[in-house]
Amino acid sequence: MTENELKKRLQTLKDGEFQLSRTEAVAVVPAMLERIGSPDGELRDTLIYSTFVEWIYQQRLFSAKDLHSILKRVMDDQHMFYHMGEEEGDGVFTRAFSVLLLPLLLAVHRDAPYLSSGEIRIVKQNLIDFLQQEKDRRGFVPGKGWAHAIAHAADAVDELALCSELRSSDLLELLGTIQKVICDANQVYGHGEEERLGTAVISIISRDQLEAEQIRGWVTAFGDPVLEVESLPEKLIIRANVRNFIQSLYFRLQWKEMLAPFAAALEQTLFAISSYSH
Repeated sequence: MTENELKKRLQTLKDGEFQLSRTEAVAVVPAMLERIGSPDGELRDTLIYSTFVEWIYQQRLFSAKDLHSILKRVMDDQHMFYHMGEEEGDGVFTRAFSVLLLPLLLAVHRDAPYLSSGEIRIVKQNLIDFLQQEKDRRGFVPGKGWAHAIAHAADAVDELALCSELRSSDLLELLGTIQKVICDANQVYGHGEEERLGTAVISIISRDQLEAEQIRGWVTAFGDPVLEVESLPEKLIIRANVRNFIQSLYFRLQWKEMLAPFAAALEQTLFAISSYSH
């Protein structure tokens, strides 16, 4: 199926409210996964991703075997890790929209488990690897639409954090990875990535698996990588990323009435990294 043929097929399905039998839908999935990184934003986002939302999450059309098959393909070298490491290039669309299927697959699992604890930890490790290796931090790409790889991965971490199979050690690993992603000295996040990562942190905290002291220690540890950067403009970039994230997290926790145990640590970190606190 060519890209144009797939686009016409999915547009027809969208016009018909995505109504298709499971067998017919399964037959279309390989073409959708093959084109999930198309530079055509309408095909990639409006049609392919929206169709997956309908079939995986809204209609719950697929069997456990189908979902396993999709998950396995999503996490392979031709999808989540396709051309991993490049800083700019169209490969980011394949990586970003493949990782965006994980929240759908994990949400279904949380409602009707079909993955083992071991498989959930494989997803966790792949997400950690993705966040540590992804170098393309672009949000919206003119003429091609959203890339947003970090934000999409943050959505996946948010859903993963709510999976009961994860232990406290797993949650700490995810927090450590989020910290590394935020402490980027090369590019200021400007498309809401810190908000999406903050949502994942709130989900981790809401599990009540970690001691408040562990969370406070994680918060104050943001200060060290910021203060270690001396060169410009990197010094300003990392401070902006950490400041924006910590401030956002502060108010998000306040709005959810979860702030009290962490307020002092958040304020201490903001004070430590501020250019105007001394």
